[in-house]
Amino acid sequence: MAKLALVTGACGFCGGYMVNLLKQEGWDVIATDLKRDEHRDQYLEEGALHPLYYQGAVDKKGVKFIPANLTKKESLEPLFEYIYDAVFHTASLYDYFAPWDILYKVNVEGLKNLLDVAMKKGVKRFIHWSTCGVFAEPKGKAITEDHPFDPPNDYCKSKAEQEKILQKLYKENGFPVTIVRPGPMYGLGQHYGVQHVFHTLEKYGIVPNIVWYPKKHTLMYPSVYVTDMVRAALFVAEREECIGESYNVLSDCITQVELMTFLAKTLGLREIRIPVWWPVYLIFCRIAVAFARRQDKQARAMGTRPKQELPMVEYIAHNHWFSNQKIKDLGFKFKFQDPRSGIFRHIGDCRERGWL
Repeated sequence: MAKLALVTGACGFCGGYMVNLLKQEGWDVIATDLKRDEHRDQYLEEGALHPLYYQGAVDKKGVKFIPANLTKKESLEPLFEYIYDAVFHTASLYDYFAPWDILYKVNVEGLKNLLDVAMKKGVKRFIHWSTCGVFAEPKGKAITEDHPFDPPNDYCKSKAEQEKILQKLYKENGFPVTIVRPGPMYGLGQHYGVQHVFHTLEKYGIVPNIVWYPKKHTLMYPSVYVTDMVRAALFVAEREECIGESYNVLSDCITQVELMTFLAKTLGLREIRIPVWWPVYLIFCRIAVAFARRQDKQARAMGTRPKQELPMVEYIAHNHWFSNQKIKDLGFKFKFQDPRSGIFRHIGDCRERGWL
């Protein structure tokens, strides 16, 4: 008899890939997400859904779709008329521009609602999507899973709050949770986050490559191809020893200098290397953040979105250096362990479709 999974956020980027992998592996799947109209109410931006909504892709996979809203507990009850071997909770409000009260309502209170219903009915495994963004910056080495939290923005703070709830449930009630912390994801269908980098470089036709001095300040680049992400989620779901554990899920980090050199070559753009003394770079960052903060304030007053979201600008001085050793020690093998191989494939896929 086939195993049964519930995938939340199934009409989103990662959720859709999760559904697809489970079907390929012989699982039966119940998919859930907001109704299209509810998604439109929250995400409509200049006539387009932001992020995009992929219910059509879920429909084509031949799975049962039950609409639900994490903020409305009663809508979650029909989901648990089934007994699941695993719940894959990919759903969240992933929006750096969203105000804290909305992020808290969807990501934190929404998780509480889901857990209340799930615990009454019982689940065998609960795989929760967090983010590597919950951590404080590294201290001279890659961040492992036990590194202290210090989320830099409201979205990451909401994910840290989720983790605290789940860790408490595991310790006090033995709730069978495993937390996966993806690095920035990319792949076909992704239109928010990493994809902005590719489009910006294509738009301006050059690749500015900052080389930091002293070199100990060189910033790292984390990422994970979405197919590796969902493979890792299924991998931990099928292993009892992963209950109560958390895992950073991303390819091996490379330096941002290596990334930009690779992108210049792959995109066929001119690379301009800019040597910068670290203290001078920090001054530039403070100016850029101050400008972005002003744009953010103006956009909110006008009811629009800024061209560059403040948290993304604030990231330019952060070192995102994470270790994936824990999940590799379990035996998981990334198909794209070097992120350049995955990015090369992704850029090729985008070009075939006229997206780059």
